[in-house]
Amino acid sequence: MASIVLGIVISVLLSTPASADQVGDAASDLVPSLVRWSITLLGLVVAGRLAWQAFGRAVNIAEVPTFPRYMTTRQQYRLGGFIFVVFSCGFFLLLIHENRDVIALAPLVPAFPVAFIEAAKSQSAPYLTVVAAMGIVYLFLLTKEAQWNVLLMVRDVIQSWISVPQLAKQIMAQIRFSLRVPQEVLSKVIANSPDVVDQDFRKDPNTPDRMWAEICYMKWWLTQGRDTGDDATFFTEDSFGFDKLMADFQQGAPTMSQWKAGTLTGLAAPQATQLIKDLYNRFARLVACYLIYRNGSRIDLRNEASKFGIEIDAPIHDNPLRYWIVYIIALICSVYLGVTISAVIYDVLQGRGVVWAQDPNRSIAWVMYSLCNYGLAIVVVLLLRFAMSSLGSDSDQSHLTTYCWSFLVALAVGPAGLTLAVHNFGEGNLREMSLASLYFAMLRWGLGPALVTVYISYYLDRQSCSDLPDIDNSMRTVAWRLFNCFGFAATNVFLLLPQLLSLMAQEGAIWETNKLRFIAAGTTFCLAFGLALAAQFALKKERIGTVLAHKPA
Repeated sequence: MASIVLGIVISVLLSTPASADQVGDAASDLVPSLVRWSITLLGLVVAGRLAWQAFGRAVNIAEVPTFPRYMTTRQQYRLGGFIFVVFSCGFFLLLIHENRDVIALAPLVPAFPVAFIEAAKSQSAPYLTVVAAMGIVYLFLLTKEAQWNVLLMVRDVIQSWISVPQLAKQIMAQIRFSLRVPQEVLSKVIANSPDVVDQDFRKDPNTPDRMWAEICYMKWWLTQGRDTGDDATFFTEDSFGFDKLMADFQQGAPTMSQWKAGTLTGLAAPQATQLIKDLYNRFARLVACYLIYRNGSRIDLRNEASKFGIEIDAPIHDNPLRYWIVYIIALICSVYLGVTISAVIYDVLQGRGVVWAQDPNRSIAWVMYSLCNYGLAIVVVLLLRFAMSSLGSDSDQSHLTTYCWSFLVALAVGPAGLTLAVHNFGEGNLREMSLASLYFAMLRWGLGPALVTVYISYYLDRQSCSDLPDIDNSMRTVAWRLFNCFGFAATNVFLLLPQLLSLMAQEGAIWETNKLRFIAAGTTFCLAFGLALAAQFALKKERIGTVLAHKPA
């Protein structure tokens, strides 16, 4: 609906150029900008709303839709939703408002239609119509749940950083296979469950008797929480259907009485067993969400879960610093090849043929600048993570929190290293600027290291942290992982295009401005692609037993 409304408004806006001649040339010049800004601002509002709705969309737990806000802490849910909204709106802004930066590279491709380039420069009605159509498609993608939807893949990744839905699933698994009802509450549970005796809690976990006894315990435990009156919002949530679950429990009680009496025969016995299993999963789902909902930190959650009767181990973190050499080697190789290959491709596009004899000193210089920017940011973040892990201060920290401060650190540290490199070895008047002024000028180059650092940190954690899913290293996933790397590198270049296309060649430089911009874009792509390949393919997750063996007693 929002996309349709946006399309109608855009159609009205796009009709204004036709009448622009009536108000004079001055007004006519303002119309394209007003239309483009109208599209942008309206789209941002709609994109923000749709992104927030998409982040809160239900996830299946035990084959039942469950809202993410009940599978993590409230603070983490709000932070994750905010980051996804910022990402969605930021990407929409670049897509709609900065699309001419992409077209600025078009003259470098001889076959690119000149008419389209001129339409983009003049911001004619057909061109604005295409831009509006791109915006509508983008907004539609925020509403479309599908495996191929890249935007919602980003949402799923952010949710995994706040343990949605893996934490709820982990708690459910612990309840199913490791629940030990506290001895001090057994008498109360048995008193409120006529068909349960003490021996039922010691039977095989797969027997209906044991499952029914634990269902009765979970019902008693949840009822205690509801009766306190502190969590009315939770128990009145429609998706949980607490009242219906209690009604189904009451309906299942006579069936369990018949089971214990041995009067169920024929098909009734398997049906009763399936009924007990379904009830068990629904109660376990509700208990898992309630434990998470009530506890604002992982430490509190582990303590409360222990009182309930399950143990949630703290995540095991491998030493992230020991992988720094992998990233530095990948960085050096990627930048050197990126500069050389981009220069060759540019010469080919300009009709100069294949010229492999490029200036090697330029490649080495770019490697040095990249090490000072990207390399320093990566090493500093890994060093900080190692220090925090050694001090134990990250035990209660979510992955999302880690990636937020990693992003900010890389955003600040990368330009600081680049500032020192340019101040001492740069060309032109940059060396004459004060360090403070030069740092603020270099800050625009911090986005690249920040994005790359978060990307490699996430895949490093998937290789070295016990609470994240392993990377599937089988051959059937190679194509998808390569596409993932390519997509990340392309997105990285797209986000950095305004900075890349603002580069100007120094007077007397070997490369003219167009070649400098092309090489900068190509090298940025190769750098991000090479580090993404290292993150996806160069590391191997250790077995938990091996990690534990290296931990001090």
